Amino acid sequence: MSKADMLGDSPTFDAVAQPMSSRAASFARFSGQETEPAAGRQETLRMPVEGLAHNPFNPRVELRSIDELADSVASRGIIQPLTVVTRLAFLDAHPGQSELGRAAFVVVDGNRRLAAARLAGLDDVPVHVDDSLAESADILLETALTAAVQHESLDPLDEAKALERLVEVHGSQRAVARALGKSSPWVTQRIALLKLTPELQAAVEDRSLPVEIARNVGQLPAQQQKEAVREALEKRAQTKERKRAQTAKGANAVSTPPTNTGVDDPEQVPSPARSLPPTSDASSVASDAPRVLQPASQAQPPWDDGNKVADLVLKKMSASQRDVLLERLLAAHGSD
Repeated sequence: MSKADMLGDSPTFDAVAQPMSSRAASFARFSGQETEPAAGRQETLRMPVEGLAHNPFNPRVELRSIDELADSVASRGIIQPLTVVTRLAFLDAHPGQSELGRAAFVVVDGNRRLAAARLAGLDDVPVHVDDSLAESADILLETALTAAVQHESLDPLDEAKALERLVEVHGSQRAVARALGKSSPWVTQRIALLKLTPELQAAVEDRSLPVEIARNVGQLPAQQQKEAVREALEKRAQTKERKRAQTAKGANAVSTPPTNTGVDDPEQVPSPARSLPPTSDASSVASDAPRVLQPASQAQPPWDDGNKVADLVLKKMSASQRDVLLERLLAAHGSD
């Protein structure tokens, strides 16, 4: 009688005793192309949080933003199961490890989720148990690093260190790029952070140096890096200022209305002299230049024509004012 027959059916036993035999199928999970599970195998289990240990070889030096993730976990639970290997499989690949405590399983992918679950006070979490990921120290390391790079937002320097270790496992940057589904320049640019001077690496860590600039500068000799950073930051600042000025100019732009030649302000009315072309003589202006109309308010009264003056005055007067004017004229005529 087999051990399985003696123990009876157990989801936990099935998951551990029947690991996926194909290494490629194991990595397919991390790229979102998981294959069909073997018949009768329970893929997703729930494990007590206290029975899980963090991977001592986790590439993430510091688990950041755990508080925010814990809030999400407390309200919605763990959405993506953690990937774990049994304690025995882990110790076969890494004998002598003493950091596991009494945990029965070691997390390969999901260390941040485990930390958040503990902070949120969860009793258990969903997991995938797959001992094929711990067949050797290299495979276990490769799995943890690949999962971290693909599915977790590593800090730039942690990511660079993880990629460098993957290069040691795979043998070349091109092989790492192929395994991650990335381009070779993508890998090269990120590993370049490790070639920065200690001062510039510290600037990347405290976010005073943009990582985009740092990746380009890291490919230069150390003695050229500081000056290259200064020039790149100046150029970046100038570009931002130019865009800010263009945005402000566009927001404050006001269209100028056409000039109204009938307004009373003489400064807004073009004079004939201003309309003259620079090389035109008087005769050409008379025939070709458009005639500029003088506003009515600028017309000179006909003071040399008494009848026109009288007509203009009477036109501006009301009936009562004309009666007063007539009385005064009659009185003046009578006094003569």
